[in-house]
Amino acid sequence: MKIFSNFLSVLFICFLFINNSRAATFTSIAGGDFDLPETWDVGGGMTPGAMDDVIIKHNVFVDLTSKKTIKSLSLINDAVLFSGLEIRGTDSLVVSNNVQATSTNSIGNVHLKVIESTTFIINGDCNFLRVTGNTSDAYLTFVLENTSKTFIKGLLEFDYQGSGSSEGIKEIIVRGSALLDVEGETRFRNSAGHDFNVGLYGAGKVILRDSLTLMLTGTGAEAGITLHDSSDLQLLSSVYIFNSSTTGGDYAKLRVREASSNLYIQDDVYLESVGAKVKLQVEGTEGVMSIGGDIVMNASAQDEAIINIIEQGEIKLGGNILRQTDFGKLSMGDDGALVFNGSEPQTIPQSKLAGSGDDSLFFGKIILENTSLLPMVLTEDLLIQDSLILRNGNLQTSELAKVILEDSATISGSSTAYIEGPVRKLGSTGGQNLTIPIGTSSMYAPITITAITSASSDVTFHYASEPPPFGVEELGIGVDSVSTNAGSWKIEKNASTGLLDVTLNWEDSSDAGVTDIDDVVVVGWDGTEWVDYGQESSGVEGAGGYVTSIASEPPPFGVEEFMLGFNSSGALLPVELKRFKATPESGRVKLEWKTVSEINAKVFVVERSADGVHFETIHFVDSKGAISTPAQYSTTDRSPIFGWNYYRLRMIDNDGSFDYSPIEVVKFKDNGSILAYPNPVREVLYIQDTEWIEEEVRIEIYDRNSTRIMEKVIELNRAPFHLAIAGIHEFPSGYYIVKITGKAGSKFVNFVIAE
Repeated sequence: MKIFSNFLSVLFICFLFINNSRAATFTSIAGGDFDLPETWDVGGGMTPGAMDDVIIKHNVFVDLTSKKTIKSLSLINDAVLFSGLEIRGTDSLVVSNNVQATSTNSIGNVHLKVIESTTFIINGDCNFLRVTGNTSDAYLTFVLENTSKTFIKGLLEFDYQGSGSSEGIKEIIVRGSALLDVEGETRFRNSAGHDFNVGLYGAGKVILRDSLTLMLTGTGAEAGITLHDSSDLQLLSSVYIFNSSTTGGDYAKLRVREASSNLYIQDDVYLESVGAKVKLQVEGTEGVMSIGGDIVMNASAQDEAIINIIEQGEIKLGGNILRQTDFGKLSMGDDGALVFNGSEPQTIPQSKLAGSGDDSLFFGKIILENTSLLPMVLTEDLLIQDSLILRNGNLQTSELAKVILEDSATISGSSTAYIEGPVRKLGSTGGQNLTIPIGTSSMYAPITITAITSASSDVTFHYASEPPPFGVEELGIGVDSVSTNAGSWKIEKNASTGLLDVTLNWEDSSDAGVTDIDDVVVVGWDGTEWVDYGQESSGVEGAGGYVTSIASEPPPFGVEEFMLGFNSSGALLPVELKRFKATPESGRVKLEWKTVSEINAKVFVVERSADGVHFETIHFVDSKGAISTPAQYSTTDRSPIFGWNYYRLRMIDNDGSFDYSPIEVVKFKDNGSILAYPNPVREVLYIQDTEWIEEEVRIEIYDRNSTRIMEKVIELNRAPFHLAIAGIHEFPSGYYIVKITGKAGSKFVNFVIAE
């Protein structure tokens, strides 16, 4: 047994000797095929193998039809015009240790290119170095294309220390469904010379599993990472962007530039500037940057650290925006949105800091999607320039920290996302009624007002779950009682605001004391008693409902407290109407009414309005004549308006006299998966739905008068659709509605044809 053991030891030593004697360094002596012996300086007809170091000084390519392994790889433009390695084919190349690409002060370019369906695996680090003082125009590039995959097990570093004045190529390019996956740290540095840029294109995808550092120092002109058309970048740690360059005013920046590109950052983003500029920017159509942690800005002066959201770009933020100095700027424009979507309570930061000059946080379109059970709390006034959209989670305000909607700014919410506290509205409402989604921590009670036209208007809205502690027993003429459980609404407005009709909403009719919707009226406190402002319309919504004050008698200026009142006297109609009801059904509205008697009735005129004020006739229904017994009627609105639809009956007698029924309201909501663009449109309208999957749908376009101007049925084959409609300029300019109907129902979206 001992003899056999000694034999194995000797055999193993011989094996090591043979393999070590095989290891060599292969240096290219000519450009061409990696697998040809004449490419290399090692004789005997040999080519590089698994134990060999490879140095490439020429333009070499490798066609992979089977797996190939080498020990290390070095690329250098020593004194030749062009050097580099192009990896192509259908199999894989494995580098057991490191890859080093170096650009000296030579006229030759250096490149590492991975294309076709190749897999390139680096089990060590990958370093790109442009040496100090390099002033040539030669470039140093790392290009990944087609469906290739590159995996780096160590770090990826690009140290860019110099360049010629005319160089303008991107140093790292990922495009055409290529994948780059880096397990170690990623460090990009530009310390001198021309721009350094990383570009993602097409469906190119990059995954960086450790931290990313993007640094611009010395005389470096720019250091940027940019996502183009439908590319994807996942950063599974933190990101540090730094700029102390003394050259010009260019940026160290991370940018989502074009349509449908997505950038995901799992942890925090640090923006630090020392006399220079750093930037996060999102633009394009559906360009999204998602950040799981905080955005931390540390700037030495104004206009140095900037977050820029423009066009239809979105930044989705799971943490907070933090400024470590008095500086740090948020710039928003077009339809760009800042989305707070954390799972813990988030804080909307102060928009202005002491000593910050022009630096401030400009809040345009804000969307709240926070999933915490606790509300977000304002610490100062939040000024909304464009819109505030509450989708999930409440926002808590106070007298010292209100939501302030500027002229034409909008707000929307729901019973699961609203404002606890006061809301202030400045200026006009853009010609539309305005609903303020307010309530308390336990009760949602929105209030709607009619359109405000004055740019000088100033209105503040409050809601309290308890009725005011004064004069509840003082009831005006026609008011039988008031609800002591539905709470109270308070409106404070200046003289420029003018008269407002109000709609009060409640969630639970039982709690509010509502037993008959026809008996509910709006009442207001005039200083001595609760005055009846009537019921222009009312309706049941789930377990709750709403009531609107009479349009012809709006509450006068000075009436600030409103409550639900009850008046059982009823109104006298030429027809004794029992019930009028509007019910949405798969993109249509079914209208039904019952009468008790119709002694002198002639015809029922069904009218519809988009604003509750200006009505138009959509149907005529003849009366059943002089009857004293109950009768039932129904008709259908086949093309309702996107948004609010107000319906009423004009009941005309034989002598021409008439009266109106109460108003019924139906709302058709926009569906976020449908897009109609550009909006406004001049030539070609594009319609797409990213979620709806059916066999076929019917697409109809209606004008503001509900006249159908186009109908088209398209086959979907159970896939999302994208439709182009040319010649849209042939129709008059104005407001239009797209209605899309399938088996699951109908969806709506509006657009405008420009003049």
